[in-house]
Amino acid sequence: MKRKLSLVVASLTVLALIMTSCAGNKTKSKETSQKKEPVKIVWGGWENKLMALELIERFNKENPDIKVEFFSNGQWLGNEQMSKLVASNQMPDIINLENPVVPVQNDWVIDLKPYLDKDTGSKKLYNNFVKYGTVNNKVIMLPEKIYLWGLFVNKDLLSSYNIPVPGYDWTVDDYVNILKKTTKKGVSIGTNGVNEIMKHLPPQMNDSLGWGSFNEAKKEYELGDEWKYAANVAADLYKSNVSLYEHEDALGVPSNYPEGSKEQKDVNAKREKFMEDTVGEKTDYDAWLKGKAATWMDFSWSLGFDKNAGFGGFDWDYYPFPTKDKGDKSRPGLVVDSLAITTKCKNPDAAFRFLKYLTYDVKGFDDRYDIVKNYNKDKLKEKYKGVLDDTFFNEPLNFGNIPAINDQAVISKWLELNNTKPGVAYMIGNMGTGYVDGFKVTPGFDEAYHKTIEKTVVEQVYTGKKTPEDLAQELQDKANEITKKAFDALNK
Repeated sequence: MKRKLSLVVASLTVLALIMTSCAGNKTKSKETSQKKEPVKIVWGGWENKLMALELIERFNKENPDIKVEFFSNGQWLGNEQMSKLVASNQMPDIINLENPVVPVQNDWVIDLKPYLDKDTGSKKLYNNFVKYGTVNNKVIMLPEKIYLWGLFVNKDLLSSYNIPVPGYDWTVDDYVNILKKTTKKGVSIGTNGVNEIMKHLPPQMNDSLGWGSFNEAKKEYELGDEWKYAANVAADLYKSNVSLYEHEDALGVPSNYPEGSKEQKDVNAKREKFMEDTVGEKTDYDAWLKGKAATWMDFSWSLGFDKNAGFGGFDWDYYPFPTKDKGDKSRPGLVVDSLAITTKCKNPDAAFRFLKYLTYDVKGFDDRYDIVKNYNKDKLKEKYKGVLDDTFFNEPLNFGNIPAINDQAVISKWLELNNTKPGVAYMIGNMGTGYVDGFKVTPGFDEAYHKTIEKTVVEQVYTGKKTPEDLAQELQDKANEITKKAFDALNK
């Protein structure tokens, strides 16, 4: 009886173990079936590929449910290139936008506003950037990289002419005085060009005006008193021969002639002689590098010019555009590289998490900062052996673009990393009042402004045939007609 009972107990034990094993296998099987593959997001940006791969590695590690892949080698993907990708069904999930016109007309991008409305972190975005990224009440793009447009000032050259170095609150009168007093034939020049001053003085005088006197709220150009004043200042400076570009181009533009042709060679020879006669250098940029120009209008992506082997070692700073009246605060002109999510994207929620990481997420900034701060060429070359060729390691990775995050701690870290001049910090402090490059945000900008307004001023006002007052209404009407057609096409 005891033997039978033992056999029964043993049998029950074995059965229990078998059932437990089966249950365990079922649980494991269930867990395996429930485990999902990460969502794939394709990023087609202009980013340096080495930087892109490093950022992706960090993001993917923190977000195992998402797998981001980089589409390109960081090459330019403008509207033309994107059209080809659409035609071949290769459109990435996240893209940079050259400008909004073609993407909106062709329904390439989604509305990001619902995501921003739900995310309290979006408060770190500058409101003016969101405004400029809004088309037809839809937020179609977010700022990724910001660049200032301002004036490099050669402080040593000013001192050599006994000109006091101005504060960042300098006026147009200060600016004009500097350009005229530092222009001495064969020795030094006031600046590289004066045409662009017409774009940037009106916004300093009227907060409703932006790049090229465009009123964003009204969606039209306003060539009123502010524009007339700016055009007259530019014409006076042109006639005073204080700049290089305009007078150099008057001799002929090399790109207008067949490459290597006699005509092109003749034009190049004329331009070179002009430069040698004017500043004793072969090229305009050599004049700046060697300290022979008092000011140089350029974007903040050129802040590292003093690392150039030809740099003359002079003391310099980066200045905002001057204002008409003393006491006014200058508004910075801004170039903004923006990102969007495409309508092709099958997982926009996941895509937005990565878009946020690249734009206004402090974690994304910290990762980029860390990558640059701890850059080790040899380790990275070994890490990406067979993936990236040596050209990616010719120069150290940099973080030259200003982060689009309205957070003082972030800005302070960026300023420290780049060891920037005081003027850069001053301008960033006013970034919330800045206005964005018309080519990036205004439909028809190139035709309306460059090919209509600016071209006519150069041909008619600089030559003394007409005044800005003579032309203002006519040019305003023409520019607004072009712009209206561009907006109508955008809204179809």
